[in-house]
Amino acid sequence: MEGVPMNKTELTWDDFETYLPENYEFDEKQIEFYKMVFEILIHNKDTSKVTCFGGRPGIGKSTLIKTFMHCCIGDYFYGRRHEPLGLVVITDSIKRLEELSNGRKDREEAAKCWGEIFETFGIEEHYKEFEKCVIVLRSNTSVPFEKQLSEQYYKPIVLLSTQRYFMLSEQVREQLFRFNYNNKPLKRNIVIFDECPYFSETVTINSKNLTDIESALYEGLSDEVENKKFAIREFKIFKDRLLSQMDEKEDSTKDNVTLYWKDGRYPTITPNDTLFFEVVEKNRESLTQQYNAILKDLQCLREIAENGAIFNFIKKKKNDKYERSIILVRDNRESFYLGKDKKFFVFDATCDIDPRYDLDYVEIISGEKYNKPLKMTITNVKMATSKNVLCNGKKQSFLTTNSIANYLKNKIHYGIGKQRKILIVTYSNLFQRFSKEFDYVGYFGNLKGFNDFKDFCKMAHIGMNRYPPTAYFYIYCGCNMDIYHKLKDMTEEESKDFFKGINLNLGEYQNILDAVMLRCMLADFEQNIFRLAIRNYGNTDDVHIWTFYNNGLDVYKALSSMIEDRYKPYGAVFEYEDTPEELKIEKIKDRKPPGGRKMTNAQKVIEWYEKLPGGAGYEIKEILKETGLTNKQFQKVKDKNLVIANIFNTDKTDKKGHYCKKAI
Repeated sequence: MEGVPMNKTELTWDDFETYLPENYEFDEKQIEFYKMVFEILIHNKDTSKVTCFGGRPGIGKSTLIKTFMHCCIGDYFYGRRHEPLGLVVITDSIKRLEELSNGRKDREEAAKCWGEIFETFGIEEHYKEFEKCVIVLRSNTSVPFEKQLSEQYYKPIVLLSTQRYFMLSEQVREQLFRFNYNNKPLKRNIVIFDECPYFSETVTINSKNLTDIESALYEGLSDEVENKKFAIREFKIFKDRLLSQMDEKEDSTKDNVTLYWKDGRYPTITPNDTLFFEVVEKNRESLTQQYNAILKDLQCLREIAENGAIFNFIKKKKNDKYERSIILVRDNRESFYLGKDKKFFVFDATCDIDPRYDLDYVEIISGEKYNKPLKMTITNVKMATSKNVLCNGKKQSFLTTNSIANYLKNKIHYGIGKQRKILIVTYSNLFQRFSKEFDYVGYFGNLKGFNDFKDFCKMAHIGMNRYPPTAYFYIYCGCNMDIYHKLKDMTEEESKDFFKGINLNLGEYQNILDAVMLRCMLADFEQNIFRLAIRNYGNTDDVHIWTFYNNGLDVYKALSSMIEDRYKPYGAVFEYEDTPEELKIEKIKDRKPPGGRKMTNAQKVIEWYEKLPGGAGYEIKEILKETGLTNKQFQKVKDKNLVIANIFNTDKTDKKGHYCKKAI
């Protein structure tokens, strides 16, 4: 490489392509997507907008980001750029941080691909340099965060979690955008989120948060700290006052209540908040070691003291969770440094449908033209599967989940190899219940970003990830803060009536919140189903997904239409089934017989039939003999009960009067 000029030049597609993994066969549409994204990353300098890429799940955004990281510090390899391009990468998953920063693994894979020439042309040196140039800021480590901040100043690329980024104070966060290379101060002007960032946040403060803060002040401030007693004493007074107010609101009603509450006293945490926050900032390292979220919580409490917040109280009832908290909706637009010298990018497959992106400073780049046909069938099984129905611990909930399990076992019975693998996705409360029957079970909110099931071709999506109406109101407020600020002008009674209307799906926001809810459910559903083989661009296997919800209800009928509109253009096939026979049979078995009888006639027939082995032949006279029913009683059961009539119609043979139970 002697004689190669050391001048800094703009990165080109050739540079990027050089660092694409050699051991991976990229689809043509993926490369087209990469080219489009690369050009925007390099040339889009409009810092008044956050640019969001909507490439479908499986398009390879992690590979793209990792390749771009290599490209930014390609100092020894292609082009021999003297100055690296500074970069901040932020992601939800700690696992993803590890993957993105694992230079040793990249070096080993590159050595296999390049073979004997790996040690020539500066290839090996590049991968060694990469390991030196990347740092991950961690909270679960013995290295103090202050020391990590010092170390990152000498690394061109810094990685951290989404949660950590939004917990940093502005003063600390500013340090992320500066680094030093060969004693020359440079800037990290490109910031990449590889999941949806916190454009806004719904922050919950409860008695545990308050206790954790107080404890952190006691334990994290040494006796040498000036004004330690002031900080602890005044925060305790504030905490006790806040808890007393919460007690008062809770005791004022026997019902659940949500209202906007404002403290009638002084609008600060302490009589001297300037001094209080000076103490906290000077000792942030020792305080965050005691309680990781102390800085963020204190900023929220300062806002609560000044402007008030939402008080939410849910009384403890059987199978319900007790809640008592203060809720604050925070606008995080300042965290994106709009109009300044930092350009933010987001990679999120569902940004085009997720309502959190409905912001005036968000620019969405559609990935639609990079999509490929989907070999996918979605079968909806019509049945009630809300969280209230399935997770209440009552007998009917067990009957329903058992019938779903039996239905699915019948569907996958004849599969072989990976065709027998099925991923069950449902509510976290049902994880253990389905884990007893199936090997692979996940729950809502815990699948996004994981590729452990990318060779699976079957999934059961049991229920839908649906939240209370207030959760969607807070999401809507996050994009329309003027609506949230209007709450401050209401009296407590007015706000109480307002939230009562929200919870009952009444009032002026009903249609808006229904739309927000449906978009959230669709986005969650897409993130879940693309854990399967359809995420692979070269997939040739038929993927089958069973969804269990009652599409006869208006909300779920609308959701079904949205799902069809989303995937039908790519060849997805849709089927709709009535309530499974298994569940109908369970309902017959669960009926209470009238007049003190032990069993209804229908239950006698079902009991006899379930004991009959699969493949066994039988005649009606056998049923009459075993059940004690007369022919007239049996015919009446068959005429009145469509479930039982269907069983015998299915079992009919060519020989009159003879039946055969289908083998399972």
